[in-house]
Amino acid sequence: MSRSVERLLRLEAEAWVLRDAGGERRQPHGGDPAAALPALGASLRGDARLKVVLGDGWLRYLVLRWPAAVRTAEERQAFMLHRFRAVHDIAAPDWVLADDRDAVRFPSLACAAPAALIAAINLLGRTPGVRLGEVVGDFVDRYNQLQRSFDEAAGTLGALAILDGERLTAGVWRDGAWLSLRSRPVGADAMGDLSRMLEGWHAEHAPADEGTLYACGIEPAAVQGWRIVRREVA
Repeated sequence: MSRSVERLLRLEAEAWVLRDAGGERRQPHGGDPAAALPALGASLRGDARLKVVLGDGWLRYLVLRWPAAVRTAEERQAFMLHRFRAVHDIAAPDWVLADDRDAVRFPSLACAAPAALIAAINLLGRTPGVRLGEVVGDFVDRYNQLQRSFDEAAGTLGALAILDGERLTAGVWRDGAWLSLRSRPVGADAMGDLSRMLEGWHAEHAPADEGTLYACGIEPAAVQGWRIVRREVA
């Protein structure tokens, strides 16, 4: 029996985009992706597992540094709720929050998505004939795919910057531990915005060492303190 090929459903700024062996189909959502999802209908059914990637413009990210007093799952959840409310002014039940459950001693990368959107995706997963697989944010998805190619020296900064349309998302880490992540709309000066992020991170975290920037969808000019490497997801 041949193995089914995974299909990809991406949420972009103006449309849902379904990519599979048959090509690509776009379904405009008019700013309400949850309501537009059922319009894809029968095209979402099939033997292949369906992976859903949510564009970063629909999400909110945080790097959580756990206080020593935060130990239980309930305390972690409460702290995460507090930080999202303080930084992004969002909270449950309108948003669904999740963090890297493997990150206990290290800073954790946390993400929030609109609850109505997640409910629509979960409803899709219960539709007969739909094999719903992973649901992931665009930045995290690309990081996971590119991670094995990262080659920064131990103890130095690594950063991934992704330009997708008019959305710039960039995160920085050292020795596998997240330090910061920012996602914002940008205009014509995306490179200027990225350079300012990188210069600030370098000055704060490793002024004496050269960091490595992995650039995806953007061609940065030279940035002091950073080695630049182009990376693209296949």
